Amino acid sequence: MKRIQIVPLSRMEEMRKYFYDYLIELSEFDPDIKFDDKGIPIYNWYECYWDDKDRFPFYFLVDNKIAGLAMIRELGNMIYEIAEFYVCPEFRKDNNAIWFATEITNLFEGQFVFSTRFTNPRAIKFWDKFALQFEDNSYYDDDIWRNWTIRKTNFQTHTLNLHPTYFNLIKEKEKTLEGRLNDEKRQNFNIGDTITFYKEPEKIETMKAIILDKFIYKDFDEMASILDKKYLGFSNSTKEEMINVYRTIYTREDENKYGVVIFKIKVIS
Repeated sequence: MKRIQIVPLSRMEEMRKYFYDYLIELSEFDPDIKFDDKGIPIYNWYECYWDDKDRFPFYFLVDNKIAGLAMIRELGNMIYEIAEFYVCPEFRKDNNAIWFATEITNLFEGQFVFSTRFTNPRAIKFWDKFALQFEDNSYYDDDIWRNWTIRKTNFQTHTLNLHPTYFNLIKEKEKTLEGRLNDEKRQNFNIGDTITFYKEPEKIETMKAIILDKFIYKDFDEMASILDKKYLGFSNSTKEEMINVYRTIYTREDENKYGVVIFKIKVIS
């Protein structure tokens, strides 16, 4: 019988042995894993999984035998990271790893992110296969890592057009707040939904972001008095100049009618 179990504090030291086995094996592919003068892997966040409320240590069990482990970290707003994942060598058969990974994600609603280095082709193959189980899945590559995102609930995907300046600021992670009129369309945008941004004017280049939070204001004046303009993409503008930009897009009549909504966003692909 297969099952998953949260690891209590009383078994933290027992789990450490399995965790070190995992790090030793992973060090073949990850040069960032270091060892002390006794040959013990150095990992600064192990105890945090019992101290911090946003971290969760799990055992994988097969017929009550320890078959592996996972370390899950909540990043906020229904976003979780599979920070560490290990299946003991003797249990790497019968699709155990896929079962364990799937059951872990079933414990949480929302979005999961995970990554692995290109130097670990076996892991790349496994996580690619795992991610393809989910209808809403994506990945992006940087110079070192492949980074996946999967979705666990029926969130919606919306579209918005963006001026090139603000598109690039979001892409560069300098702009993390997107302000709009809170009209009928935007009222359907909710936390956990994704937004696909189209870069004007060609609308060929796109970027996807998740809504981490949303804030409602009666007008742009109230918004400007509360939020830091740099996160809205106006670092080099005064508050008055920022408000005027919005008011060249929306009429005062619509502003008074609908109010303003601000989405806190994070780029995911």
